[in-house]
Amino acid sequence: MDLRQLRYFCAVVREGHFGRAAASLGIAQPPLTRQIQNLERRLGIELLHRTQKKFEVTQAGLLLYERARRLLDGADQAVDDVRRLGSGETGRLTVGFAPSNAFTLLPPVVTRFRSAYPDVELELRQLTTSNLVTSLESGSLDVALLRPPLSSRSLQIVTLIREPFLALVPSTHRLAARRAMQLRQFAGEPFVMYSRAGLPLLHARVMDMCRRAHFSPRIVQYADQIHTVAGFVDAGLGVAIAPSTVTRFNMPGLRILQIAETPAPLAMAMAWRTGTATGLVRNFTRIAREAAAAWQAAEPRQTV
Repeated sequence: MDLRQLRYFCAVVREGHFGRAAASLGIAQPPLTRQIQNLERRLGIELLHRTQKKFEVTQAGLLLYERARRLLDGADQAVDDVRRLGSGETGRLTVGFAPSNAFTLLPPVVTRFRSAYPDVELELRQLTTSNLVTSLESGSLDVALLRPPLSSRSLQIVTLIREPFLALVPSTHRLAARRAMQLRQFAGEPFVMYSRAGLPLLHARVMDMCRRAHFSPRIVQYADQIHTVAGFVDAGLGVAIAPSTVTRFNMPGLRILQIAETPAPLAMAMAWRTGTATGLVRNFTRIAREAAAAWQAAEPRQTV
């Protein structure tokens, strides 16, 4: 059965007049009349009992009207659902993130995205960087927040923010009252270091900074997370170097200093598989860029 004929028939019943129905449909009255007649011939039953100046809807017509409205409403809803899915307003999006993102961009991105797209089911997965890359390549993740560099040619990567590195000392440390320091002043100090297995990128970056400052850190404690490193410094176990994420931690025993040598900042990026930028992914990446811009505007010293 032609949905157009059903739509025409419902308009006539709803308006109670062929002329008004034709006007509401944006067509002339004669084609509308012919379509209703064709529908009656196809069904082999009278739907509208016509008199000289008006018509009455038969019992068969009333039943068809009731069922046709449901069918048309369902068709309209299906079209709307498909359009909303295609535009990224509904559906399911799986987002991966590295542990350190939980204290930087992830919260504002998720908050903004849920507010803008409340009908999207958002699944968050915390993984290591290597697992994030593998999951993106296999398709089990749609998009991820992670730290480059990445060794994958199949991913599209966009840098969102760049965090400067800062020095961390306990509040009782001899340098605690200073605003800035040189890295060589950490030579011989008890050092809290990122584990090579847990945070290989940060481990390598901090070790390289120390090497450039002509000393080898005297490591007394390893940790797998940035906030854990900061917590150990706050507890007085030693000094450390961390990305500016630490400025968001509320640790009374922690002092944060600028580094005079200004090491190259630590990037945070967003990645997705090349050629798979669905409406959902496009919306998420736009929201992530907006959140990153707001994040940097709110904390200028984190912008490099």
